[in-house]
Amino acid sequence: MRKVLIPLTVAVLVVAVMLYQARTVDPVLCEAPVVKLAEIDGFASEPVAISEAERTILPADTVIDKRRYRSSDGEFLVSAVVGGRSKSSIHRPELCLPSQGFQMTSPRTVEVGDVEWHLVTLARKEASSMGFAYTFFNQDGYRTSSHLRRIFRDVWDRSMCGRIDRWVMLTVHSSVSDEARLTAFLAKLKEVTVK
Repeated sequence: MRKVLIPLTVAVLVVAVMLYQARTVDPVLCEAPVVKLAEIDGFASEPVAISEAERTILPADTVIDKRRYRSSDGEFLVSAVVGGRSKSSIHRPELCLPSQGFQMTSPRTVEVGDVEWHLVTLARKEASSMGFAYTFFNQDGYRTSSHLRRIFRDVWDRSMCGRIDRWVMLTVHSSVSDEARLTAFLAKLKEVTVK
């Protein structure tokens, strides 16, 4: 009896959600947070142009801000991607970095200040290892380094709350794989302007 009851209950819930979604009007697009990568004391920095691939592949309402920071601790390329109406504005880096020739190793989650970051080590043939970190937040200030938690919240808000969250994916490419130097830089990213 129990073997039948659980799948039946799940099926009823899925059908109920689908019927609810079919009856709801188009979800409302939330206002995007304003994200501007700022200067950081002790670092030389410069804005970085959006690549042709980013311009042509990502939806037109995607907002991107990129900046390169340099100091004696290394070089850090920071990207802030603000998603739009389409779910394809933001994706987990595990989808695109391997296609760019990177091998991703040593995945871990760290908390720097009050921000949770997902860190990995990137390796490429005939090149030094590099560090990489990412985190997500939305217009309400909800933060997570888990792509899965972000997706579940997004699905819930689109389906049940009738709204499309404006997620920001903040990524950091580090020229060094030293976790201490990377996390020290992440702590300084508090100076990123979010309004």
